[in-house]
Amino acid sequence: MTGVAAAFAALAALATHPLLWQATRALPGNLGDPLLNTFILGWDASRIPHGFAGVWSAPFFFPLEDALALSEHLLGVAIFAAPVVWLTANPVLAYNLALFGSYVLSGVGMYLLARSLWGRRDAAFLAALAFAFAPHRVMYVAHLQALMSGWLPVSLWGLHRYFDTGSRRALAVFAGAFALAGLSNGYFLYFFAVPVTAVAACHLGRSWMNGSRSLRGMARWREPIDLGWAALAVLAAIMPAALAYLRVRRAFGFRRAADEIAAFSARWTDYLRIPDGLWLWSGALPVGEGERMLFPGMAVVTLAAAAGLSLPRSWWPSASPQPARWAWHVGVYAVILGLAVWLAAGPEVPGPYGPLLRAVPGLDGLRVPARLVVVVALALSVLGSAGAAWAFSGLRPRAATVAAVAVGGVIALEGYGGPMRMVPFDHDQRPRARLNEWLRNGPPGGVLELPIAGPSLEPFTLVYQYNTLFHGHPIINGYSGYGYALQDFLGGPGSPVRQPELLPEVIDGLRSIGVRYVLVHQAVISDRPDLGWPAAARLVDAFDQAAGGQGSGRRFDGSVAWALAAPAARLPVDETSLQPVGLSAPAARASAMPEQVGRIFDGDLRTNWVPGPAQSGGEWLRFEFAGDLDIGRIIFLADRYGVRDYPRRVAVESETADGSRMTLYSGSFLPMLMRGLAGGEAGWPAVLDLPSNRSRAIWIRQTGRSERRWAVHELQLYERRASR
Repeated sequence: MTGVAAAFAALAALATHPLLWQATRALPGNLGDPLLNTFILGWDASRIPHGFAGVWSAPFFFPLEDALALSEHLLGVAIFAAPVVWLTANPVLAYNLALFGSYVLSGVGMYLLARSLWGRRDAAFLAALAFAFAPHRVMYVAHLQALMSGWLPVSLWGLHRYFDTGSRRALAVFAGAFALAGLSNGYFLYFFAVPVTAVAACHLGRSWMNGSRSLRGMARWREPIDLGWAALAVLAAIMPAALAYLRVRRAFGFRRAADEIAAFSARWTDYLRIPDGLWLWSGALPVGEGERMLFPGMAVVTLAAAAGLSLPRSWWPSASPQPARWAWHVGVYAVILGLAVWLAAGPEVPGPYGPLLRAVPGLDGLRVPARLVVVVALALSVLGSAGAAWAFSGLRPRAATVAAVAVGGVIALEGYGGPMRMVPFDHDQRPRARLNEWLRNGPPGGVLELPIAGPSLEPFTLVYQYNTLFHGHPIINGYSGYGYALQDFLGGPGSPVRQPELLPEVIDGLRSIGVRYVLVHQAVISDRPDLGWPAAARLVDAFDQAAGGQGSGRRFDGSVAWALAAPAARLPVDETSLQPVGLSAPAARASAMPEQVGRIFDGDLRTNWVPGPAQSGGEWLRFEFAGDLDIGRIIFLADRYGVRDYPRRVAVESETADGSRMTLYSGSFLPMLMRGLAGGEAGWPAVLDLPSNRSRAIWIRQTGRSERRWAVHELQLYERRASR
């Protein structure tokens, strides 16, 4: 095996050139997902020595908890990459070595599996080439987690060996490799279950059909029990990650819409579409879109078809009779291939994906069924090696070697995507060294970095995220597979940060959620006029005035930083004393559109009350009660599209039974909105706590001015009662 590993290391070095030559100072593909995953590997490496304590509280999307669970956690990769980070302090090198290692692991793993099934080294090496350099891997160069598929054949090798020998060590290999696959890529937990289930079901079926004893003479009940223990071991390994994702799923309600899943499902024609730059087939086959570039390679498909010809015993040469259970293994992997292609087509094609989507917990969180191409490639590689083993069985050793070299060359060329594109990246961020040191030596607290992007991916966002590894403070900014409402609001076209007159209110909101630092990167703003931010000098002057006076910012090589005062302590609220007040249309009045008032307490965030096309300062709502109430809290909720339609200023008045009024609150709505957006709860509740009062009615007035409308999607009132 050492020779096989060395061979695949050499081949991987050629296929990924110039990856190893630039491994310390550049990232492959782009500065999108590769930089995100580099940050994640660096963050994971910093938590491993602490027993993974705090690993889910990654320092982005501040102050959200479990931020890491909004993306792939890569823990299955990090446990191997972490020593590189510790020894070199270079997460970029760790990422590139992990990417390189994924090719070697895939080749060695498939070699083990194919050799154990068919017994020929030459055929096993062809299977390993087909899997390690499958054409779809060119599509995934920027997605390290999708390339870590080498654990799949290793796991299947252990499973087959367990059924063949009864070795529980082999079963431990199966469980360990399965867990590492799932901890490297969440998709693998679901998609890899397809071949595992097929292999286990077929083996168990054979054992039970054999009578009271298994094929090795063991009691037939032992195998299900052993597999049950293996499943529990896998579950125990992935449980911490599963619980973190479950918390995030419940908090955000993350589910992929059916039409979104369908859009990322495989069409039959996608298997004739290639990744851009695939060297041998460029110009001959069309380039696919998104992650639907699923061309498997003609050589491996031809060999897999030859596996079908190997099924009749009469078609084998007399000198090399068909090995035992040959047809059975070919049949199992043909079933796996068919299931993978069928499931990759997604829920719109009649078949099992739709029912599984409804029945399997968490499956509706996976957006891309087409990623089952990994299982398709695995099955084709195994079947292709069977076809090669049958074809070579009738050849003399030297002729078989020549044939294997020729076919292997074609397989390798079919998967070659040309020289790997490398993008320079300064791993130690020397231009930011002084700024990072200043932050590192400051008191704890969150950071807002400007410019800030909305939901779109901008490279500077990932640079901010990467720099948290050096200064140690969590940032509001960040990027993952999902958005963050506060970042989207502050980075969107209606952002209050773009309006200098609102910066004092923005700072109040930032301080209230624990942000202690604001950074303005003048060079980035100047280089990107397309972002639509105010001129860098104007933004710096406005923050100077809002954060403490002219010249209050610290200058650092093209950036300016402000340290904000610690937030004022908020008065404690006895949550147990608050009880919801039932609202009804007859008790509600409005300054306009009274027929729509019922929409604000119908429980549907998609409906709203809109008093006019713009905020003029005279809009109001009035709620009357049957008796005197002590209204302690008002909560405003909005849907994702209505956040920018917030009231610019709010006044809340208490009206007593005799008609007199008292102002309970008057001021900006923005800080409480920012606190709601930072919480990560559905509807982003903006909470306004009120002093003690005795109200027969409550007035809510919008007293500001804006070209945007005021929209109230849902509103909740709570009365204060004596705690029991």
